[in-house]
Amino acid sequence: MKKITRSCPVCTSDQKIALPKLSHPEWNTVKCVKCQMVYLDAAPDYESLSEDLAWTKQFAKEKKRRKEKEPIVAWIDAKTRWRLHMFRDDEWAYISTRVKAGNVLDIGCGGLNNIPPQFTPFGIEIEKQAAEISDALMQERGGFVVHAPALEGLESFEDGFLDGIIMRSYLEHEAKPREVIKACYNKLKPGGAIYIKVPNFDTINRVVRGIDWCGFRFPDHLNYFGIATLKTLADNENYQFVLKNKVTRYTNDNVHCFFIKQS
Repeated sequence: MKKITRSCPVCTSDQKIALPKLSHPEWNTVKCVKCQMVYLDAAPDYESLSEDLAWTKQFAKEKKRRKEKEPIVAWIDAKTRWRLHMFRDDEWAYISTRVKAGNVLDIGCGGLNNIPPQFTPFGIEIEKQAAEISDALMQERGGFVVHAPALEGLESFEDGFLDGIIMRSYLEHEAKPREVIKACYNKLKPGGAIYIKVPNFDTINRVVRGIDWCGFRFPDHLNYFGIATLKTLADNENYQFVLKNKVTRYTNDNVHCFFIKQS
């Protein structure tokens, strides 16, 4: 597998400190000295992400690893899955507060098309099989899916074409998040919004669990955002940052927020 060396994905600085307790034997987790962003200092090449490290394969592999390492925790988790439905984040309700209708792009859309009917759905997906499945579904509603890395896929859309962009469980996988966020700006209409959901590095659970926190997954989780680093990313690219889950900002394993293009 080819590794690509990375600078800070938020501020591009090469000044970093190692975080050995949060690293993998083959992958180094580091913190940017300048902006405090936590990230892997190397990334797999896009071909590996598309095939060998596809989300469906990695999810199953990680689930098996955690079950073998912590069988009691895994058993309790399996027997109490009902808890996940308590206080569950209604992600589409979140999106709809900012984007009422129109063209919506789901980056990292996977193999499902669950975009509500008021939107015309479009997608970008790096995993080949998932892209083919989702493309067939979106074409039935007037949209389509591009099988490509995000930056390349965004070139398929005209400037000002999109009312909204969805990034659910995607940005942590992206080797070039700043470049993607920058490219999205021109594709959005004035007032358009990006909805972002990523693992929350600020959560208390991460502090308690350490390397066993559910947000760590090597090597396909490349970026570990906190609220401050997400805001820095938004500010750097001229978006308004709006945090959605303010009350649960330290107890939710995910951050939910908007990057809004100014009107």
